[in-house]
Amino acid sequence: MKYGVRDGVLRKPWNEVFYEAARIGFDGVELNIGPDYDRTMFWSEEGRREIRRMAEEAGVELASVCLGVLWRLSLSSEREEVRREAVEIIKRSTAYCAELGAGFILVPITPARDEGIDPERSLQNWIRGLELCVPEAERNGVVLAVENVGGGVCPSARHQMRIIEAINSPYLRAYYDFGNGLSLGNDPVEEIRFLGDKIAAIHAKAPGGTYLGEGDLDFQAVADAIRGIGYDGYIILETKPTDNPTEAASRNLSYLKKLFGES
Repeated sequence: MKYGVRDGVLRKPWNEVFYEAARIGFDGVELNIGPDYDRTMFWSEEGRREIRRMAEEAGVELASVCLGVLWRLSLSSEREEVRREAVEIIKRSTAYCAELGAGFILVPITPARDEGIDPERSLQNWIRGLELCVPEAERNGVVLAVENVGGGVCPSARHQMRIIEAINSPYLRAYYDFGNGLSLGNDPVEEIRFLGDKIAAIHAKAPGGTYLGEGDLDFQAVADAIRGIGYDGYIILETKPTDNPTEAASRNLSYLKKLFGES
């Protein structure tokens, strides 16, 4: 198992986050690419060289990027200009991740804001949009990992599987968030078993609690299910930073290692 952390969990700027993650003991970092995506280091050749330098110097991988910008520019949209920009962002991100050695991209299956589109129509729009992106993902050897998130379009593993089966590519898989699974009214153990080897990455959070091991989730049952499907990839913290992000991340990493063992 490998252990990663979202940049927002550590509340550090990108020029510090790799070093902080290494100091705590993580294997990788997940960077969020937000609405200002084209002004980030990730979007320029010089910036990517700097990301690569920092990761190598710290001894921590860029595990993945999260395309948070898709909460603003969603493939659910009926607006052609929005969909065109979203597709271009996803395609270019696969090339940039390949350049940086990141093996997968978190793709949140978001609704189109203020468009009032039926969730089923939104899901079909996502499938059509991702069909345009997958050839570039295959070319670059980077997995597009669709996440179960709120918003009504992809609230369960079964919705994730509908997308995966519709596109039918090894480069389109699931990013399973067991905290989201529970919060959205599903059984994370059942969903993990259902997705099985389609899971490319896992998010860890503590619904109803502050730290992993607290709250409403049966963490031991979830860990048993993850081991049961033979998963041995990244588990990435998306926990609350609290008033002391370093202490909280260290505590949560220790908990994961007790559940799954050292990386």
